[in-house]
Amino acid sequence: MLYFDFPEMKELHDSIDSEDVFSDPNDPSFGLEDEPHCTLLYGLHKEVTDEQIEEILKAFTFGACKAHNVSLFENEKWDVLKFDIDGDSLHDCNKQLCELPHTTSFPDYHPHMTIAYLTPGQGKKYVEMFKDRVHEMVPKYAVYSKPDGSQVKIKVNID
Repeated sequence: MLYFDFPEMKELHDSIDSEDVFSDPNDPSFGLEDEPHCTLLYGLHKEVTDEQIEEILKAFTFGACKAHNVSLFENEKWDVLKFDIDGDSLHDCNKQLCELPHTTSFPDYHPHMTIAYLTPGQGKKYVEMFKDRVHEMVPKYAVYSKPDGSQVKIKVNID
């Protein structure tokens, strides 16, 4: 995951009615996204090493990314309100990471940043509310979230 300094996220969250936020008492990862990031690849296998990830990431330079085009992933349990993310190296880095052992249900890579998990049917009003929002931000670092739940912070080249 590529992490960003994105203080505007608080302003977005402040505009969302707390009654519309989806939460799960058994899983704190839902609700308002408090760690703005763009996933580079999900589902790496346990045999992938930190060194392999670091080697791939150091081959790329990440510049300013554009968060735009607020939209939704919808399912029966929640709406995922998110920005599309455009930026140099995102697709190329994903392609390289895909050469490592991984499992995914999403073969097409669509870089995005989750804003919030909302109760079903509530997301559309926020798409309309945030439709003209465009933000530029520079990545700070990457995090390799391992299958065992541990995380490794990785320095990235920034332009």
